[in-house]
Amino acid sequence: MVWWEEVARAVRKIDGAAVLGLLGVEHSLAYKVDVTKRHIHNHEYWFGLAASPDGETHRADEMGQVQPFVLTGGASAWGDWVQIMGSSDTPVAPGSVKFDFHRIQVTTTNSTAQFTIQITFGESAGIAAQLVAKHYSIIPYIAATNQNDSGVAEGYDHRHLVGTKMWARCQSLGETGKTLGFYFGLHEYIG
Repeated sequence: MVWWEEVARAVRKIDGAAVLGLLGVEHSLAYKVDVTKRHIHNHEYWFGLAASPDGETHRADEMGQVQPFVLTGGASAWGDWVQIMGSSDTPVAPGSVKFDFHRIQVTTTNSTAQFTIQITFGESAGIAAQLVAKHYSIIPYIAATNQNDSGVAEGYDHRHLVGTKMWARCQSLGETGKTLGFYFGLHEYIG
């Protein structure tokens, strides 16, 4: 058998081979393809402020009859961090081991100035280190009116282990004490 026949046979073998995807070897091609596929085609869970928050363990309930989270920004200065995901809020689906932040829906603002929303993950004591390491996501937002009929905005971040806490804060360009109410969505993964 000549070399190109062996290559063709190997390709046919790879093309027909079953793969384990997220249950396989992390960072393998099959794993990465499954992560990408599931990020695009996956269940999405939406959250608002927990009806009965409990410390840093329970901060979010699934969207339905819950209020949005509210952030308050300073005049071109960051407002306080608000915990939007507690250590017991994930997994939503049994068997999930990771999640990623995906989208945000702003429901109300009291300004049409530019808002900048910052999202980070981990323990409250580690937020300063997260900022220094640039481990955060930024979402710019401008409301056309205070009615906020602009729909859902995309937001992305790395995947995190379930049980990881999530925090948000905002600032408003040139204005102080401006508020922004929102819900957020995430995806979960089995591996």
